[in-house]
Amino acid sequence: CIRDRVGVISLPDYRGSSSSSTYVLPTPYIKYRGDRVRVDNGVRAFFFESEDLLLTLSANLAMAGDDNTSERDGMDNLNPLLEIGPALNYRLHRLQHGSLWFDLLLRYAYTLDSDFDHVGEVFEPRLAWRKPATRLGEWKLRYSISPLFASRDYHEYFYSVKADEATSSRPAYDAAGGYSGLRSEFTVSKRIGKFWLGGFVRYDNLRNSQIDDSPLVTEPDSWLGGIALSWVFYEK
Repeated sequence: CIRDRVGVISLPDYRGSSSSSTYVLPTPYIKYRGDRVRVDNGVRAFFFESEDLLLTLSANLAMAGDDNTSERDGMDNLNPLLEIGPALNYRLHRLQHGSLWFDLLLRYAYTLDSDFDHVGEVFEPRLAWRKPATRLGEWKLRYSISPLFASRDYHEYFYSVKADEATSSRPAYDAAGGYSGLRSEFTVSKRIGKFWLGGFVRYDNLRNSQIDDSPLVTEPDSWLGGIALSWVFYEK
């Protein structure tokens, strides 16, 4: 099906930033479910699929925040990132309402500019409860919690401060790879006739991570969320 979607999302300019931006995004939305490729809030290619185990290729777009943040004043701009890589999803337990899943995600990050630079990897082991919509008009729910781990290059892209970028309030800093904080997320969606309504709330905690002492991390705890409304104008 093809939808016309309007979404409102509020998010930090990067994880750990005290500055945030709100976006209103009128965008087309395409949902496709084939035997091996599915498009629905991202693109997934299925290499292996059974009742309780999925091996897929997943992709995600990480938007860049406002470059005029107080933390990054005078520093190089951040570009949007394409993150792509394999995801292994295993159903641990069936519940009366939904299922408990354990997911392993590994994504390689590339800048979306003319250079298409590789800027590192992110590894996310995730525990998730999922309640599917079994019929039209029923709510679809998901709650997940996951520690995040990132390579040195990935952390350097966001949190390192070069010597020529240092100021009296922003000392030079060399980011290390490793633990990147804790993430928890709740998503909800529902189909109502020709309309689709969805939303999410996410909590990020960078305390005790490898980069919580970066001068660019000024808000180690952050909440973000968004809502979206879609109109389904073509369905096959």
